[in-house]
Amino acid sequence: MSEHELDIQYRFFVVGERPLCVWGTNIQSLALEFLDNLDATYFEYISNTHSQNIIEDKLREKESQFAALAIRTAYSQALETLFALLCATVQSPYCIHAWIDNYHSRELYALVRKIHNREPVETLLSVKHVTWQTIAEAVFESLVLEDKKKETAIKQDFGNLWSQFASQFLDSNFSDEYNSIKHGLRVRPGGFSIAVGAEDKPGVAVPKEKMQVLGRSEFGSQFLAAKKISENAQHIEMKRHHRNWSPEDLCWGLHLISLSIANVKSALRIINGVPAVDVKFEWATDRDLFQEPWKRTRQIGVTSMSGFQIDIKTDFITTFSKEEILARYRAGKDAGVKRLVFSDPSSGTAKNAS
Repeated sequence: MSEHELDIQYRFFVVGERPLCVWGTNIQSLALEFLDNLDATYFEYISNTHSQNIIEDKLREKESQFAALAIRTAYSQALETLFALLCATVQSPYCIHAWIDNYHSRELYALVRKIHNREPVETLLSVKHVTWQTIAEAVFESLVLEDKKKETAIKQDFGNLWSQFASQFLDSNFSDEYNSIKHGLRVRPGGFSIAVGAEDKPGVAVPKEKMQVLGRSEFGSQFLAAKKISENAQHIEMKRHHRNWSPEDLCWGLHLISLSIANVKSALRIINGVPAVDVKFEWATDRDLFQEPWKRTRQIGVTSMSGFQIDIKTDFITTFSKEEILARYRAGKDAGVKRLVFSDPSSGTAKNAS
């Protein structure tokens, strides 16, 4: 190539189902620069720093709740980082930086859901079916151990771990809680307790000692989240939600997410030209550690509950069109009441309305 010529490289890739093309004179070096800047030990730092402030001291209860909330926030951020890297590995291993910079949250959730449900996805990996297990095998392809049983176990453990993380990531209650935390801190820190018991006499409260606890945790959150009332998207109601969780489980999760990200980073560096001998992989020496992020949560019992509110049904409302809502809004008629009269309260069906 002469001094008057310039080679501009390009690579095709797909984000979910959206095709893109990245151009540049140094696509590979930029990908490696991106990976070199990625340091997942940040999440372990958050875990280690805030876990020290979770103590059983009534005088520092608020500080403990804030520390737990900070860990919870980091946990969701770490999960998104991990799945963005895994999905980028599936669809764009040679220009990882371009995929990460261009994905939309809804595309990431859709892709994680497809992989989790074993549905076909666009990929550059040489695998017939993209699952968490085949992704783990691709990530650890360059891991060669003399102990083949151990090598297989490592791949299986990470595949199973990512599948469990995906179940959390795709849980709407989990994502609604995270959105309420990160967008304006719209939560009240603290868990909830729920117990049931049969009344000896109607209307007489059941003694505490006869109640059976179904779920209880000191840590969690309460928040409001929108729920569509009908297929007409502009009609919603706000529902109160409660969540219970264990900060210790989240700390273990952050450790394993950090470990996972480090291994995905190693695999991508090899794919982008770094010799395998210059890259290392890491794993837990005790396989039981892969169950730590859920151990205490299983003992909590009920972990999610919606507040006891009237469920607004479709036939309870007037389905205003977008145009009607906007016209009334602009005219200052932004509020009103629709009264329902029920002939049979147990039926939940309105006899007439005004």
